[in-house]
Amino acid sequence: MRAITIALPEDLDDQAAAEARRLGISKSELIRRGLAAILPDGRVEAADDPWSAVVGFGPVGVSVEPGEIDEIVYEN
Repeated sequence: MRAITIALPEDLDDQAAAEARRLGISKSELIRRGLAAILPDGRVEAADDPWSAVVGFGPVGVSVEPGEIDEIVYEN
């Protein structure tokens, strides 16, 4: 793995930190997943998860925890 430095606007960094906390992952993993979702060949270590090739980022507050999708789709 290669370590890099990137510059982010403060508000984007805050949002990334909050989303990573919500998902229980590091910001680095969040960024890797984001890159995997948009790169054409999807060659990123997140490819270990077969679903990462077919899912994308949803609106804020939407996750894939059991039951949450039904709540959103069916408004339960």
